[in-house]
Amino acid sequence: MQKTYLVEILSRLSSKQMRELGDFIKSPFFNKNESTEKLFEYLRNLHPEFRPEKIKKELVFSKLFFPAEYNDSFMRMIIFKLTELTEDFLAYSEMSKTLAAKELYVAQSLLDLGLDKSAKKTITHTEKKLNQIKLHDSRYFERKFELEKLKDIIYSRSYIATTVKDKPDKSLLAESDNLTYFYLIMVLQRYRYLLNKSFTVDTEFELDFLPYIMSFLEKEGKPYLQNKVLSLAYRQVKLLLDTSNEVLMYELKKELCNDATPIEKFDRRDGLTILANICIEKVYSGKKEFYKMMFEMNRYIVERNLYNRVQGGFFDKDVFTNIVIIALGQNEIKWVEEFIETNYTKLPPDIRENERNYCYCKICEKKGDYKAAKEYISKVAYTDVHMKVNARITRTTIEYELGNIEEVLNELENFRKYTQNDKLLSKSNRKICGNFIKFVNKLCKARYSFKVNLQALKEEITACEMVNHRRWLLEKTDELIQRKSI
Repeated sequence: MQKTYLVEILSRLSSKQMRELGDFIKSPFFNKNESTEKLFEYLRNLHPEFRPEKIKKELVFSKLFFPAEYNDSFMRMIIFKLTELTEDFLAYSEMSKTLAAKELYVAQSLLDLGLDKSAKKTITHTEKKLNQIKLHDSRYFERKFELEKLKDIIYSRSYIATTVKDKPDKSLLAESDNLTYFYLIMVLQRYRYLLNKSFTVDTEFELDFLPYIMSFLEKEGKPYLQNKVLSLAYRQVKLLLDTSNEVLMYELKKELCNDATPIEKFDRRDGLTILANICIEKVYSGKKEFYKMMFEMNRYIVERNLYNRVQGGFFDKDVFTNIVIIALGQNEIKWVEEFIETNYTKLPPDIRENERNYCYCKICEKKGDYKAAKEYISKVAYTDVHMKVNARITRTTIEYELGNIEEVLNELENFRKYTQNDKLLSKSNRKICGNFIKFVNKLCKARYSFKVNLQALKEEITACEMVNHRRWLLEKTDELIQRKSI
């Protein structure tokens, strides 16, 4: 039973949730099966570890139903029943904490019963609660839309056109206005995600409706941008469509790193992720000032626990790597060491040690301890597209620093084949990595040949539009210039 879906769910619940689930199961409205309740109480005492030897089906059955002979069908049935009840509890819990969900269901039920006056009271009370909320996000407008739908039902049931006073007014537009807000926020957040995806993997999406939405918001729909959540989503999409707008970058960074900006946690995190991706592109293009912006955003992400993409989930690996590399670029070695030890256990268990080894490799490389760096990188597995790139580049730079030029050339050849064949690698990443390979090859040649014009190579690296490790490449070129001038 240790690998069942039921145990997987229960192991993720908190002690408080387990107590509430126990009350839920004991309620005769939800459960009338005593055997299911017995099974839960047994498992509850083992929470959260659920040691495998303690939850074997045969053992559990003997503990609960001795002296009865083991019945696998019965055991499967009560496991299924308890799983079903647990899912019902999760759904009930989610509804209970969802904005105005209960009130909407009550109002709809009252209308179904023909109790329009009581439904109207519930609607009015719910509206007052909603009006006290400062965060006007997509869920807020969805709830306002649902309430307007219910109000329109009451209106249509009681409307009688007698005098000019009974002429429908603009209040009937509230339903569609709220729906428009809801749609615009949701669709822009979705477009934001799709546009941002192209920074990491080779993909292009046909966003046919996006130009019409942007045009609408820039013209007749401009009043909608008074809403902060919608405005931020719109400006982030605008930036993704034109990443050269650096004034907008700083404007968004200031708002997203301000606790007073009324947006959800996930919205703040997603916005900062977009800015980080664009900053990386800027750095690759030679604009070193964006290292500082990235470090400030990363420090804010860590301090505010904005590091996971899914609520309650693990620390996102790519965010973790980015935080380490950027902080090292700012010479924040001590801060990085403290960050790793405080947070690496929050990474997914299967990649935890791999990520830690890679990060300590980068620290050793920064300190100039290339032998230790080589030991760490030798333990790193190529787990995903980002690690495949990062680890290969790091192996190359370490071997170069150690003077192992033959190994460098082997690494570059393997790296070149990878960039040509991996279908996930984005076009910009392929270009960035290709330029890195080209320049390291020239550096290797320059170490043994006076025919290479090092000054021209330095100018070529500086002028290159996009290249990985530009700073390192320029440092190594300067070293060769100095060495050959002696």
